[in-house]
Amino acid sequence: MNKIILASAVAAAAVSGAYFYKVGLNTQAGDDFLAYVPADTPLISLQTNAINHYEYLTSMGYQNESFADAFDLNELTPEQAFLLAYFDGYLNSASNEQSLKNYLGTGDNVKPLLYTLGMVPVYKFEIENPTAFWATIDKKEKETGATHEVGKLGQADYRRYVLATEPSAEQNLGFVIALEGKVVTFTLDVPMFGAENTLKMALGAEKPQHSFADSGKLAALQTKYGQNYQFYAYLDNQEVIKGITLKGSNQLARQIDVLQQLSPEDQIDVLRQPTCHTELTAIANNWPRVVSVASYQSKDKQLVMDGSIVVESNNQVLINALKTVRGFIPSDEINRDSIFGMSFGLDVAKLAPAISNIWNDLTQPSYSCELLAEVQREVRGENPAAAVSMGAGMVNGVKGIQFSLNDITMNLQGQYGPEFEKLDFLFSLSADDPSLLVQTAKMFVPQLAEVNIEPNGQAVDLSALVEAQTGMKTPLFARMNDKHLTLYAGDKAATGSEVVLKQPLEAGGLWQAYMNTSRILEFATMASELSGEPIPEEVSEALTVEATLNFVFDANDKGLEMRYDYRIDKSSMNVANQ
Repeated sequence: MNKIILASAVAAAAVSGAYFYKVGLNTQAGDDFLAYVPADTPLISLQTNAINHYEYLTSMGYQNESFADAFDLNELTPEQAFLLAYFDGYLNSASNEQSLKNYLGTGDNVKPLLYTLGMVPVYKFEIENPTAFWATIDKKEKETGATHEVGKLGQADYRRYVLATEPSAEQNLGFVIALEGKVVTFTLDVPMFGAENTLKMALGAEKPQHSFADSGKLAALQTKYGQNYQFYAYLDNQEVIKGITLKGSNQLARQIDVLQQLSPEDQIDVLRQPTCHTELTAIANNWPRVVSVASYQSKDKQLVMDGSIVVESNNQVLINALKTVRGFIPSDEINRDSIFGMSFGLDVAKLAPAISNIWNDLTQPSYSCELLAEVQREVRGENPAAAVSMGAGMVNGVKGIQFSLNDITMNLQGQYGPEFEKLDFLFSLSADDPSLLVQTAKMFVPQLAEVNIEPNGQAVDLSALVEAQTGMKTPLFARMNDKHLTLYAGDKAATGSEVVLKQPLEAGGLWQAYMNTSRILEFATMASELSGEPIPEEVSEALTVEATLNFVFDANDKGLEMRYDYRIDKSSMNVANQ
């Protein structure tokens, strides 16, 4: 069994690699493959338009990664080592566009299709040069000493690599590489599944009774999330829970049925009790899918990827509670060209009631399923809303806080040790009445008693106070109006302060973060000089590509959403690959 677990891990790493390093169907015929995807697939990831393979791969920084690093190579069979060597070679080939095409036999543009048949992954992509594709396979076989079996299903010729032979040859696990015309398929062959083995369907020799193509699910995704995206993917929690908790209910369930006959797991039997099935199904209905959508554009000087990941929810109690505490988040303008920035949007006055509503929803009604009942017992106890309410009273009226670091340089040879040569940062506190919060702060920090900040938007110099308390000579200013209080140093922050003060106190989300990778590398280099500790190689490599990332976490009618915007400088990609 240990060998099967290891083999499954290797196969999962390889096929999941295909998911993240997307190569795919580059013709309109690719859409026809959706007819071979079951409508009840728990997982699917597809593209509606082809993208440039080399640009996409290098923009994600994958060329420096290695699957083999996650395994003890001494424990691997030649076939397992072959699988890892093949995908590591793929990443290494991304050092330039032509070597990538030669390695895979693909063209310039790519279009992926990944899905699962129950728990079995299937990955398909189209190639232009089958000779180059098989030459790479042969080379990696020779390097690792791997051997394969050959077979044919329908019009597909395939090679099968045995990844595990425990407990018997009839129950082994095989990795299959198949070619039909110019379409390659990667999948697993699991003979122990018997009639539920998915190899025929994966290679197109069989079609599902109800296909994804006829289900209308893609059209529904596009209607709900928009047709302006190229990537659409989801994990169907309802199908997963159905498969785990109800015998014979879908393809995943039937595969689990077989595994239970071969090697029963008590936990599966518990989850398949009627109470667990009913209660877990209700939870899955409240949280039906995790959906990912993204668009990808190649512009003159930039690659831009933006999209969102949504945990869909029908739990109106929880979602409405989170929506009520959404707070103020400043516009993206204040983070432009900064090193990093972060904002928390939080309506403190509504926090305690929201927590109380969420706590009540989690603890009522009482679950009968033992697994859920145990979790519920841990959640139960004293409602945290009372304690939160007491703490919130100290900062009542707060709607959000923000911090951004625009610039920082240090003089390591200062008279009294390291000192700031340049410091540019912005901190803002947004509230119904920020002047009231300043008065509260003076009660706890006597040094602030002599500071007078009027809510008129005028700058107040706090530099003398900072020097008196810390001995450091650094400029610090404050501004306040009836909605915002800002503390800042530096020209960029001064401009950002003016931007914040002009903005209305409107709810914009729960959390936002921004980072500039090249500026982060500068900051890390300075920190390394101060500490005497080198920057880890994997960190410096990850930050070599000049990119900006912006994230916003929010609660809305769809559920819990993480929106992102990722922009890469094309010229830095070439430098990173040298």
